[in-house]
Amino acid sequence: MKKTKIALLVCLSLIMVATFMALPGCKTGTAPETVIVKETVVETVIEKVEVEVDADSPYTYEKLREMAKAGAYEGEPAKGRTMAFANAIKSFPFCLSVENSIIEQWQLAGGSMADLTVLDNAVDPAVSVQNADIIFNKMPEVFLQFQIDAQINAQIGRRAQELGIFIIAIDIPVPGFPFQGVDNYGTSVLTGNWALEQIDPVFGGWENVDRVFFLWNPVIGETVAMRMYGAMDVFKEKFGAEADTKAEGSKAVLVDAGSTTDEAKAAISDILAAYPQDENIIVFTLNDQAAAGVQAAAEIAGRWNPDKWLIMSQGLDDLGMQLVRDGVIDGDSAYFPEKYGEYLIPGALAHMYGNPVPAYLFIDNVIITPDNIDEYYPK
Repeated sequence: MKKTKIALLVCLSLIMVATFMALPGCKTGTAPETVIVKETVVETVIEKVEVEVDADSPYTYEKLREMAKAGAYEGEPAKGRTMAFANAIKSFPFCLSVENSIIEQWQLAGGSMADLTVLDNAVDPAVSVQNADIIFNKMPEVFLQFQIDAQINAQIGRRAQELGIFIIAIDIPVPGFPFQGVDNYGTSVLTGNWALEQIDPVFGGWENVDRVFFLWNPVIGETVAMRMYGAMDVFKEKFGAEADTKAEGSKAVLVDAGSTTDEAKAAISDILAAYPQDENIIVFTLNDQAAAGVQAAAEIAGRWNPDKWLIMSQGLDDLGMQLVRDGVIDGDSAYFPEKYGEYLIPGALAHMYGNPVPAYLFIDNVIITPDNIDEYYPK
């Protein structure tokens, strides 16, 4: 076969993470309700490595993607190959959908379950490190890493580079390796623009909006925080200081609400107590679990009225679909977790066969509403 040498970029990452805690009495110009817990600083060193790539190979990423979408792989490319997957938290419907999609595509490609290691990180940094140790001892050809702590991902990524194990990061980046998931800033802008269009028909204008809550989780790192920053920028561009979380007297509030239903419920319970008069409220959440927590907190506080709340979410897992149908979530940027395997397995197999993997394997997002959900997910 005709062989062509190409230069692939392999990132060797040195990670320095500093935690900045708020000092008593220090003024930052940020509204009191805005909480920033830590900042991650990443320094990346690039090294060029020459590899042999078969230009005529049937197992390029692009060709494998077509096979995945068609549901049929030529020649069982995964047969006899080894791979590992560490899930973020299997009990989350979104994460379970991702896992099922990976397994389905692996088997369609001829892969054996005996050659696929599947572990649950359980949203626990210590468990994530233990799982990485198990996987590194097995030395799979590819490690699919789904783990929400950016600092832990950076540490695991560095060890993988030292061991020569190829990682594809899912949703949360691993420095130096390809990323599969959503264009975080892009989907946030999409959600923000959709929400802008709803303000007049829902509230009768911006002047009637009492508060906008932007929910985030500091441990996920700056890249995933872009899922909130895009919408924040859209609102700030449209409404100026009144929608700037850092401006005094703003309607916009940045809330550290974690990633689970219980964490979001606790955070929103506190924030509602701080704004007892607010009725017309817009909320942006990072996932559907947080959206469920928002509604639960409002219900407990006796302030839930679906006609006066506009909730935007991200991900659209099984819980999100139910919340959309129940009128709790008004607009949910669908990540289609049931299709993640159609990107991840082609990426993994392309690497196994010596072919390049794109740096970013982005999902195409769509805003799902009560009006269009049945078009994408019929009952």
